[in-house]
Amino acid sequence: MGLRARKIHALSLLILTAALCCLRPGTPISAQDISSGSYTVLKRYIYPRYNGDSEIQYLVYGATAINKGSLIYLTTPMIDIVDGSYTSIRQIDTIDAKDPYPAPYKLGSEEKILRRFWTSTHHKHSQAWIFAEKATFDKSTNILTSDDPAYFRSRQLDADGIGFDAFNDRKFIHIRSNVRVVLRLREKALKIEEPAPSTSNKGDKQ
Repeated sequence: MGLRARKIHALSLLILTAALCCLRPGTPISAQDISSGSYTVLKRYIYPRYNGDSEIQYLVYGATAINKGSLIYLTTPMIDIVDGSYTSIRQIDTIDAKDPYPAPYKLGSEEKILRRFWTSTHHKHSQAWIFAEKATFDKSTNILTSDDPAYFRSRQLDADGIGFDAFNDRKFIHIRSNVRVVLRLREKALKIEEPAPSTSNKGDKQ
């Protein structure tokens, strides 16, 4: 590869990294040229989306991500919908290269399985998760789409179906067909709470 080609290649990676704002230290990157142009393959992709108040709305994950223009083609995509009280990705225990990707629990799983999932340090900050095998993320519209089986998981509602459209900025998810839902009533919704502080007065002076 000549000096000019190396400079163009390095500049392309720099622009891509700045545009996505998603690469954590140690994220491996590989690139490959093809006859119709070039594409970049990102491994263990993470993209945090912020709202106007600088709070994280959601995180998009992918085992691999192929970037072509405004579209990113993901394998093993996951959307982590954050509860809205986080202003930096450093406040969240994200899924890094050393961590295995979580799998959605089955519909109707017993409470101990649900609790194990939602008490994980990777999930405590989350309102919901969406899982699929493959998906396409449009950075220009912040819409994630897939024709594959989809799995939506939250503390109040779980749903499986075929194909989905996630309008992330609107927090609206459309599961297209073959939808199955498990709804936990309000009084039975899974609650993950920290232990209440002790109110003991043993140390108080009389």
